[in-house]
Amino acid sequence: MYITYESRRGRARKAAEAVAESAANHGESTLVRTIAEAVPDDILAAPALIIGCWTRVDTPFGGEPVRLVTKWIDSLPELHGKPIGMFCTYTFFPHRFADTAARTAEVLALLGAGVERKGGKVVSSHAFHFQAFETSAETLVSEVIDHMPG
Repeated sequence: MYITYESRRGRARKAAEAVAESAANHGESTLVRTIAEAVPDDILAAPALIIGCWTRVDTPFGGEPVRLVTKWIDSLPELHGKPIGMFCTYTFFPHRFADTAARTAEVLALLGAGVERKGGKVVSSHAFHFQAFETSAETLVSEVIDHMPG
C-alpha cells in the first residue's frame, strides 16, 4: 500500500503514519512518502494508493494544500483502476461545524475527481479530525483493503 500526503504543520503526516500503522496491523506493507517524494513507478506497483492532505476549512475548496495535491494527481500516469483511499485532516470550532463538513466534502470531491480523471477508483474517502486519526485511519484502511486485488 502506497501512502502519500501533503502536510504543513505535521497533522497530515501524523494521519498518514496512523494509516500506515493500521495497514501494518492488517498485515499490509506500506510505503509512506510526501507528494514531493512520491515515485510514480512505486505507486503503480502498489496494490492500492492512499492520498491525504490538510485542508483549510475557512477557505472554499481547501485552498493551497488541495491545489498542490490536485496538481500532483494530474502529474500521475494512468492508474488503471487502482483502488484509491483519500483523507483530509481538519480542525474545527463547534459553531462552525456546518462549514467544516462542507469544506472537507469539497476537498474530498476535488481529490476524487482528479483521481478518477487518472483512471483510479476511489473506494474510501474520509475527513480526519486532528484528534481522531487512529479511528479514522482504521476505517479508511479496512475499506481500501476490501478493494485490493488478491
